[in-house]
Amino acid sequence: MKSLSLTFCAVLAAFAAPATALAQAADWPPAQVSIVVPYPPGSEPDALARDISHTLSQKTGKTIVVENRPGANAIIGASHVARAPDDGSTLLMIDRLALVTNPLLYGNVPYDWKTAFKPITDIAEVQLYVAVNSKFPADDYRGFIDHARANPGMVNVATGGNGHVTHIGMEMLARAEGVEFNYVPYKGIVPAMVDTLGGQADAIMAGGMVMATNRANGGIKVLTTGGTVRHDLLSDVPTLEQAGGKPGSIPTTFFSLLAPAGVADDTVQQIRDMVVEVIQEERLRNAYESRGLVIAGTQPADMRAAMEKDEGRYREVIEAAGIQVN
Repeated sequence: MKSLSLTFCAVLAAFAAPATALAQAADWPPAQVSIVVPYPPGSEPDALARDISHTLSQKTGKTIVVENRPGANAIIGASHVARAPDDGSTLLMIDRLALVTNPLLYGNVPYDWKTAFKPITDIAEVQLYVAVNSKFPADDYRGFIDHARANPGMVNVATGGNGHVTHIGMEMLARAEGVEFNYVPYKGIVPAMVDTLGGQADAIMAGGMVMATNRANGGIKVLTTGGTVRHDLLSDVPTLEQAGGKPGSIPTTFFSLLAPAGVADDTVQQIRDMVVEVIQEERLRNAYESRGLVIAGTQPADMRAAMEKDEGRYREVIEAAGIQVN
């Protein structure tokens, strides 16, 4: 009888173990979760975070809010999340290219992204495009590059700021093609586009929605995209390879979700799975596609590997060009 009792207890223990693990994995979300967006309200990452927080709140019955902490090229918001508790109550929605390149550009970033954060998932891919103002003496990508080669340092490129992704991206392109641009930094991509439309700047790099909106007004000619495939938003714009350029010489970035480094791996995976289920919903997928984005949904390990690869790639460009932000 004693042997039977021990056997029965062993069977109970076998079933109890996975039930306990499931209960632990189901701890997220806590009562309240903040998704920190280091950009102003109305920005693309802000819109994505609000879509996700609203849907997750409805699904879980928990309070999930968006907290905007803009400033210092996303360093202020990222620093806040790096110091947050390790219970998964504070997450970061950021342009991951900024997260990787900021320590290379600034001398006093108060965190190392590799040890301060755990990648959760890439939410959406952002294709970048190159355009020129409507009066520029070239109508296609090769003509643009030929003009720049014949006029070294004379093509004025408007960027979203010194060290901005659009600055680094155009420098990558210049080095790949063996040309030299003159960079004009602005406080954001909106004023940069205004001056490109007005003819004060010759060229600009920006995302699809910005390009599509301003092309509709006839003020710019969109020449190419760094995406590997054309996007429906600008389906007539060729990829860099199709336009006669070198594939990979225009960066692609992602709006991505990360957690503080102390958050448990199983919690990170659960957050990832819940978020990916949300962004795969037809309503959100269609909304993202209409804004020129491409749904991602990477695994945490794959996202980390991609970020480490990006760091090496952009370090080379930033150091070779001597790009620094004071």
